[in-house]
Amino acid sequence: MASMASVDDSHLTCGICLEIVEDAVETCCCHQLFCELCVKGVSSCPICRKDLVTSVSHIIRRMVGNIEKPCDYCNIGFQRGNLKSHHEVCTKRPTSCIMDGCSFSGTRETSLNHLIADHSKELTSPNYKIISQQNLNKSSVDMICRKTNFMGREARLGATGKYYCQGPLNTGCYCCDSSCGPTNGCNCTACFSLDLSSRNLPQGYFINKLGYSVRKGEIWQGRRRFYCGRKVMSFNTREGSQTDGWCGDDDGDNCENCKLIQVQLEVGGCYSSICGN
Repeated sequence: MASMASVDDSHLTCGICLEIVEDAVETCCCHQLFCELCVKGVSSCPICRKDLVTSVSHIIRRMVGNIEKPCDYCNIGFQRGNLKSHHEVCTKRPTSCIMDGCSFSGTRETSLNHLIADHSKELTSPNYKIISQQNLNKSSVDMICRKTNFMGREARLGATGKYYCQGPLNTGCYCCDSSCGPTNGCNCTACFSLDLSSRNLPQGYFINKLGYSVRKGEIWQGRRRFYCGRKVMSFNTREGSQTDGWCGDDDGDNCENCKLIQVQLEVGGCYSSICGN
């Protein structure tokens, strides 16, 4: 069987930008492929001019994700589906110094050496704020403004206080429809990641379906469970229940939404890659 890298790329191009499709969608009218972002807000098909109705092309997304492409920075070949995560850690990616007033620019590889060589005094000072205020933009500090997630989609806060981009949910969620938002429910992995970075939560804290912060408690009945610390359960509502009505905060039964986030964060769950599992 031919490898995915040998697929003729010309059949996988977007009808608008003419590049390899990103987050491929297919029109229901003429079955043309487009990037999801390219047709966002478009009402008629650019090819046949009929009303535009699209559906996610899962097989094309898998094919495109398996095509090899060189990294823009180190030129090492990676499958396209893995490039975004590689870019975050690529040692050749250009970066600038995080210290106030410093004009140094280089790669991630050279930046660490620069910090140690030229800024060791500031780094070891207990009173120095390492995040430069002049380098912070509005979207990085404003907790309610619209933001762009790592999939390039604009996201806004829903009724739960979580971010939603209205893109494909891509989480295999069994309790919501196939869309991220727009106002409640589970969100896609890109918006879930945006929730965590926007709230600046301590390590080990996450956000459940209702928008509440959660973290693991002590080992109870052989495992550590996630708890939100809220009184949302009835005392002894079912046989074998061990709860005083509060979800946690360190042991006992947890609420249904914390049970769900536990499944989503564990190995193989839809958010497992975000928490390092």
